[in-house]
Amino acid sequence: MKKRRNKKIYRDKHGREYQKHRFFVRGKMKFYRVYVIDGIPADEFYKNNATEIEMVINGDFHLIYEKEDRDNYQEGSISFDKKDVEGLPF
Repeated sequence: MKKRRNKKIYRDKHGREYQKHRFFVRGKMKFYRVYVIDGIPADEFYKNNATEIEMVINGDFHLIYEKEDRDNYQEGSISFDKKDVEGLPF
């Protein structure tokens, strides 16, 4: 069975765009709205595009540290020399 990749985007009465996500409760299907900005969920959009000042104002300190860790990490940035390894006892 093919999985649907692009979910349909709906508009509410105020003109905001959202996607319907479904879940089951006691065998009945329920829906909740995930609001989107430019096709990206609003939480993810905020996480990727907010500045540190906006995050501090909103109290999202954990996102600041997460963003710093992601920015500081560069693949292959750690290198070892032979002389670093020679003095180790194991």
